Amino acid sequence: MSESEKNNKVAIVGFFDGSAGQVETWFEEVTGYEIACFVFGHDSFEEVNVEEENSKRVCKITEFPQNKLFKNKLFICSSNWVEEIRKIGVYKALCLEPSNKKRQEHINLLRNEGIELVSAIHPSAIILPQAKIHNGVWINAGAIIGYKTEIESGTIVNTGAQIDHHNIVEECCQIDPSAVTAGNVVLRNCCHIHTGATVINRRIIGENSIVGAGSVVIRDVEPNCTVIGVPARVLK
Repeated sequence: MSESEKNNKVAIVGFFDGSAGQVETWFEEVTGYEIACFVFGHDSFEEVNVEEENSKRVCKITEFPQNKLFKNKLFICSSNWVEEIRKIGVYKALCLEPSNKKRQEHINLLRNEGIELVSAIHPSAIILPQAKIHNGVWINAGAIIGYKTEIESGTIVNTGAQIDHHNIVEECCQIDPSAVTAGNVVLRNCCHIHTGATVINRRIIGENSIVGAGSVVIRDVEPNCTVIGVPARVLK
């Protein structure tokens, strides 16, 4: 086994408090990995005035990167971030970039550069028998992954979402809190199912498509569409 394979250091690609910040609170204890750094894949980052920013929010304890740190971990700001994480001996990554397309770009880059994808699965999530979870997935608290369902790399399954039996969830999809997909549903690459939406059984949601919050999908959704409503219709 090589030194990089034995190394348990992980880079979190993305830094937003609702995703990366939340994962930081349980990731190390659950996985045994060590978070070495958070990554912002640009050459500059304008720090915010934390007190001023929180004064605009209902929740006034949101954290932001400050002084090259986030959550007391190294904050790397560089378009050449893969090389930067290698310099500090990191060969594993969890990608939590909120944009599905950008997350897919990052994951493809990590694969091409030989960086191992790791997953973060909350201990309260329920994974039913014969489900297949690829590397590089985030499954948050209270989510349910059904029998013989397959979740591909880069997918985010958020709090309390339910993905039922025999689903195929392709790369870099995003399923928001309390969304439900019934049996034999296919979510194509980079689609986004928003909060509380429902997809009935045997439907296909096309690549890059968006299902609006609270919508009920009873027909297949073509690629690159946004659908809303009950029943869901294409938003023109």
